[in-house]
Amino acid sequence: MIRYGVLAVVIAMTSVLATPAAATQDFPRQMDRALERAAAKFGDAGVQAVAIRDGRVIWSGTRGAAIVEPRRPVTDRTMFSYASLSKLLLATYALRQVETGALDLDRPIAAYVGDDVAGSRVVTARMLLTHTSGYPDLYADPATAPLFPPGDQYDPNRPYTFEMLTPGIKDPVEPGKTFDYSNTGYIVLGHVLTELAGGDEAFARAYQAFVRRADHRLTEDQVTSERSRRAYERFAHGYSPREDGTLEDFFTAYGAKGIPTDLYGQPFADGLFAGTALGAGLALDAVFTRGRMLRPETVRQMIAPSPQAPDGYGMGTHPTTAGGRTWQGHSGAYIGFNSMAGTDLGRGVTLVVLVNQLSEEAPADVIWRALAEVSGQS
Repeated sequence: MIRYGVLAVVIAMTSVLATPAAATQDFPRQMDRALERAAAKFGDAGVQAVAIRDGRVIWSGTRGAAIVEPRRPVTDRTMFSYASLSKLLLATYALRQVETGALDLDRPIAAYVGDDVAGSRVVTARMLLTHTSGYPDLYADPATAPLFPPGDQYDPNRPYTFEMLTPGIKDPVEPGKTFDYSNTGYIVLGHVLTELAGGDEAFARAYQAFVRRADHRLTEDQVTSERSRRAYERFAHGYSPREDGTLEDFFTAYGAKGIPTDLYGQPFADGLFAGTALGAGLALDAVFTRGRMLRPETVRQMIAPSPQAPDGYGMGTHPTTAGGRTWQGHSGAYIGFNSMAGTDLGRGVTLVVLVNQLSEEAPADVIWRALAEVSGQS
């Protein structure tokens, strides 16, 4: 099980406004063509993409199948797993807790979770946010690996708890010393924030209230950590190519009766959220452009590269260069799903791509970069 960074793009056609990112009427046509050219490489993969500036959609597009059999096309309401793009959203919420004084970045997390988590007396929230905690990968640990696909104990219909994962959370190795991208660290961070909130349900309510204050459009129809029947009815299935060239449906391959319980939601704070491209785009725009989620000084701290990080990774976010511009954001990938989102801080343009197909070619990355190239030249 890996939730790592990758780029992706899609969305439903809407309006185009006179902004630096869409200065001519040709911009939407250029974006449409770029989406079609890049996505065509991946057959009928479902794609949802959007470009936002200062809270307004300047372009959006959708393409392909949300479900292959029987075919259901992607619409602007289709929901996707964000995978590790969720880390940026969770980091934003964590830093808001720092602003309010509820969380101390440099205090050992034992202050919030006691001794129930290995390494809690030395690991801090800053280490968790910057991937410097030193936690080994719980998805590869013999104690927990069988619980995940294709493990012999995997059941996509059984709810997971944090307690089920703790046997795979081992003592950290040299915490604070080196950067090592850590899904385990973000799972622990989610546990810290959940304990602060007063439990899973309280955390879900607190997060939803947080993003709703940033933008009234950020409802559970756009961004959510809840696996509900309502979400299932709008959810794209995730697809991965088999060796014979056919696609494996993650939902049906393991007998899921709804949304697989490891796809997003608690306790998987490394890939906690799902939603639409519009939802992710509005959230990034609220963080990096409109300043509605964090104070400016906190955002500067968030994007400042960790001294240990080789690629400029800060706290739940990293820079990506595309189309001659530098974008601040995050990518994600998990069984059949690919995502990428980034904000061009200089122009205030946010670009998001979600794809329901995952392969070595990283469809979301390919599509996102094609769209970023057009956006960067407009």
